[in-house]
Amino acid sequence: MGPGSAYADVRRIRTRMREEMKFWPSSSLVGRVAAHLAKERPLDCRDTSWMTRLTKGNGIRPIIFSVNCYIATILALFISFSLDLKTPAWAMLTVYLTSQPLSGALRGKAIYRVIGTFVGGAAMVAIVPNLVDAPELTTLAIILWVALCAFVSLLDRTPRSYMFVLSGYTAAFIGFPSVLTPGTVFDTAVSRVEEITLGVVCAAIVHSLIFPKSVFSAFEEKLRSAMAAARRWLADALVQQATPQAEMERRRIAADVSELYVLGTSLRFDTSPHHPDVGTIRAFDRKIVALLPLGSAVEDRLTLLRRLGPLNAKLSDALAGVHDWFGLKTPGDLRPVAELKEACVAATPAIGPQSSWADLVTVNLTARLIELIDSWQACLGFAAYFADPAQPPSAEIRAAAAHIGPKQMHTDPGMALLSALAAATAMGVCAFFWIATEWPEGAYAVASTAVTCTLFASLDDATPIQRSFVTLLALCLLLVIVYQFFLLPAIGGFELLCAVLAFTLIPAGLLMAIPAYAQVGLALAITFCLQIGLQTRYTADLATILNSNSGFFVGAVVGLTVTRLMRVIGTQASARRLMRATYRDLADLADGRALPTRDQWASRMLDRVGLLLYRQPRFEPHPQYEFADALEDLRLGVNIIEARSIAPSMPEPAQESLAAMFAGLAPHFRALARGRVAPLGDDSLHKIDVAIEEVATCTAATHACVAAIVGLRRTLFPDAPPHQPVQMAPAMPQAAPSEALSVT
Repeated sequence: MGPGSAYADVRRIRTRMREEMKFWPSSSLVGRVAAHLAKERPLDCRDTSWMTRLTKGNGIRPIIFSVNCYIATILALFISFSLDLKTPAWAMLTVYLTSQPLSGALRGKAIYRVIGTFVGGAAMVAIVPNLVDAPELTTLAIILWVALCAFVSLLDRTPRSYMFVLSGYTAAFIGFPSVLTPGTVFDTAVSRVEEITLGVVCAAIVHSLIFPKSVFSAFEEKLRSAMAAARRWLADALVQQATPQAEMERRRIAADVSELYVLGTSLRFDTSPHHPDVGTIRAFDRKIVALLPLGSAVEDRLTLLRRLGPLNAKLSDALAGVHDWFGLKTPGDLRPVAELKEACVAATPAIGPQSSWADLVTVNLTARLIELIDSWQACLGFAAYFADPAQPPSAEIRAAAAHIGPKQMHTDPGMALLSALAAATAMGVCAFFWIATEWPEGAYAVASTAVTCTLFASLDDATPIQRSFVTLLALCLLLVIVYQFFLLPAIGGFELLCAVLAFTLIPAGLLMAIPAYAQVGLALAITFCLQIGLQTRYTADLATILNSNSGFFVGAVVGLTVTRLMRVIGTQASARRLMRATYRDLADLADGRALPTRDQWASRMLDRVGLLLYRQPRFEPHPQYEFADALEDLRLGVNIIEARSIAPSMPEPAQESLAAMFAGLAPHFRALARGRVAPLGDDSLHKIDVAIEEVATCTAATHACVAAIVGLRRTLFPDAPPHQPVQMAPAMPQAAPSEALSVT
């Protein structure tokens, strides 16, 4: 049979499959395969192997990662057998739970896992013996401990949260099997700590020695792409109006900034010989997060000014110099940074009661432009230091990194509480079934429920990965039976055991290293290691295997069902919660209940922007919560903070007008936080215009205060007619730009 007939046969099979599968739902696996077949792609006779197609775009790193995981697993098994540990399968499982493609992140996770395991074991040693006479109370206490750990882990969005997750579900695997045999809790806790610590150490050693990929190398790569994208976007924002491409660029920068900070938090555990400390990473994050609100504000003000009329010569000259400074000319042609800032000051018009709307917007523009120059200059200094961290940091970097606190990040106590409640409910349902039926393997079912509910609690909708987990538990039961009754009895020696394990562990590790299949690979590794239950002595009993593994399966099903009923929220619901949290914070800023610094506000809001970005539905052309709206709220908060911080230095009339303006904004944001549509009326616009008049009239006014109020008006009322100056008597002298706007 020649190639032509083979190709015709394949086409006939393709057509038949397409006809038979077109009635399947598009969301199902078969439906997706049918959609793929409907594309009628021509066959490539030069098609490569499945491994090449799977790792396409990822290089050889997935293969290295999978082999390292396998070597670490074999090393852990060898040591477990040599030391005659009780359950070597736990060491195998720990290797895959701990392993990360980046060696520094793995070492950090390893440390947190050991601490969490020790804390969970100690908690069970304290709880179980003290409630030995009341198994029901013991079960309830363990459920509450696991729920508490899940709640705390969701309030900590740093890698440290893994410690609380481990403390929870490790306690479940130690505590629940010890409820009916409390005398064994100490031995079980010690065994688990030994086996898990062994798996952690083996994973850390192998991944650190064999072709390690440092966190700092990934940080440098991401930093270069983020700085290049920011440079392009900022330069384009000065010379052209916003475009869909610019919007996508902003989204990419926001995602890169969030990822940079996550990578930076793992640098303390990195394998690279020289890397910046955490304080320097935090200081850099404070500077780079300012670029998005400043750049978008400059872009918006320039669009408005060009609509009002041609730009004056001084402003055009200042913009041209800054544009060139962003890298579009050779370094020898660039003016010094001080000259660029002086040009911005020279382009700033004098302000007074008769200042036009264009002059007020120009004041806002030049103020933000100077801040943008300072922020970009600081980012360039940090980037130069990161390029060679072996050199001592400059005085500016040391000053910025000194006494800086952790990054302000968004937390959602309500969702954390709901997740903990769902986990407690699922474990309670499973525990009731265990106690009512006196099922011998019911303890493992409750422990499996704890893992299913807590390990994936950070996801908006954990049911897809939970369904994969349940499916793989069922499929791996057949695989384990094949191993236990066909493969393991037919081999002798540790070498052959290693060979047969490779058929499952190598593909699992390969999937874990590919982002699109990472969750499936992790679920496969967990279920296989958990169900095969390798011990130092071969004991294969079909009834025992079915009972223990059915416990894992039932527990996972209960966890999936309860999560589906109680915990699942969609992307729009999650985005709604993010925006309502922003509105609550804006209301607190407006009424003075909270007054964070600009850096703290920008850090928290950009974190929310990143979270909102990941929840943006790709299939929805006009989502309810736009990425640009979150950036506007970021700028809005910055303007409120600036105006409130400067207000005490204003004369009493200006303070009263600012207070009236804020008093009108606070109820508006509180209504939005409660989900009510509360459009701002002409009264709020009038209050803002009065505040502009009072501040512009005041001789003590600074351009920063004027810029902040103008920014509020532009953000809250983008379609309002231009502000018209009101004739006020007597006329007050105008503030000179050189007196009001400092370049220091």
